[in-house]
Formats: sequence, C-alpha cells, structure tokens
Amino acid sequence: MNCMKTIVDIRENVIYIGDENGGLQEVRREDCLFEPAIGDVVNIFSNDTKTIVQKIEASKVQTDTTSDKVHIHIVNKNESPSYQDLASRQGGRVVNKVIYCVLAFLLGGLGIHKFYAGKIGSGILYLIFCWTFIPGFIALIEFVIALCKPSDSQGNIVVYYG
Repeated sequence: MNCMKTIVDIRENVIYIGDENGGLQEVRREDCLFEPAIGDVVNIFSNDTKTIVQKIEASKVQTDTTSDKVHIHIVNKNESPSYQDLASRQGGRVVNKVIYCVLAFLLGGLGIHKFYAGKIGSGILYLIFCWTFIPGFIALIEFVIALCKPSDSQGNIVVYYG
C-alpha cells in the first residue's frame, strides 16, 4: 500500500516529509524534481545512492472523502410525531386550537366549528338539529375536550373524524 506523503516543513536545503502514519523523512532540496512547497503531496523513490522526490498532481491524488466526515443519525423515540403526521394516519384534520375553541363555544350549536374542521356532514347535522339545543351541549363538550388537548408549537391540534 502506498501511503500518502506530504511536505510538512522546509528549512533551507532540507525538506521534511510526513506520512499518514506519523513518520517523518528528511530529503535534500536538490532531490526534488520541482520547487517544493508545504502541503505538496509527493512520492519518494530511493536506493542506496540516490533519492528522488516527485510531486503528485492534485488531479491524481485520490482521497477518501468519507474518512474525514462524521455521519450522525439521531432518532429520538421520545419525540412525538407531528400533528400533520397524526392527522393523516388517524383520519383527522389539523386546526388552530384557539379558533376551534372560540367557534365551538360561541357558535357550536350551529356547527360552525365542525365546518371549520372540515366535517361538513356533522356541520349540516348540527344546523338541522340546532333548534333542539342538543348540538349546543355536544359543542360545549367538544369545546372542553379541545381546550384540554395539548397544542403543537404553532398552536394547532388534531380534530378526528371518528
């Protein structure tokens, strides 16, 4: 395996070349076939009598880009799913808690809060039977239930169709 060697220091006529394993090698400036600079990636060829340092062009340097990056994937199992996800999975609709509660309290007997939540059929039933005051009592109960539901960071709650 050919480990990557890099020029780490230059002192007058001495070039210090480090490798990935922490090793350090000294060569003479005249052994370089180029004008050395700190950070140059090089190959070193040597025998008993001669040492030659050759610069590797940047386009030929193969780096492992995944080794210098850290990939972190955090799953928070305690985090509750978003209300949008809950609504789509369980057949509900995301509505603003304050608007829904005000409509249920003030106009609940007419079913206006049902229309706001997208429950058109229930809203029509509330309108038809509003003269019996039964929808008004049910709306009061729905108001209390909605008031007790925790809202998300945008102030929304999920109203279910079931």
